[in-house]
Amino acid sequence: MKPDPVARLLAALPRAESAASPVKDYPTLRLAAPADILAAARILKDELGFAYLEMVTAVDWLGPVSLAGFVSSANPSPFTKKAPPPPVAPAAGAGIAYRPVLDMLWSFGNLQTGQKVFLRLEVPRDNAEVPSLTSLFAAADWQEREAFDLLGVRFSGHPNLTKILTPDFLKGHPLRKDYAHEKDAYDED
Repeated sequence: MKPDPVARLLAALPRAESAASPVKDYPTLRLAAPADILAAARILKDELGFAYLEMVTAVDWLGPVSLAGFVSSANPSPFTKKAPPPPVAPAAGAGIAYRPVLDMLWSFGNLQTGQKVFLRLEVPRDNAEVPSLTSLFAAADWQEREAFDLLGVRFSGHPNLTKILTPDFLKGHPLRKDYAHEKDAYDED
């Protein structure tokens, strides 16, 4: 019989709740505080067999993407077919609950049962910080560095929280909705 990860986590973390909007049809639990992620991950791994950390990422809910500083022509490459410009995100009030938070998302897998479970946690955009899972999962290392580099999330306890995808001279975090690219030596005129 497959274990019920959500029931076990709800028993251990009484302030957590089943997510109103699960990820696809997978069991999804919304955590109440950053400190809950370590306890939840330890239960998933040690008690329930979810020993595979599939993904660590976040979603920025600030609002529509700022197009400031980005290439605005339809397709600047002479080597590819011309394509229409990218669509612009819907404005506020278009049925999207924009708010100044990052929605952290962790995906765990149980390779024996084929189950997946997702954990979610909203953190404020300013000084977004959660505990690192590197002490439990080696796979957390690069994934947390990616979330740090692209979204600005700090992972306390991470052994090497440095940029992994963008150059050191790049200012800001490219996956944040308010990121404005500043032209550099690699941009075309």
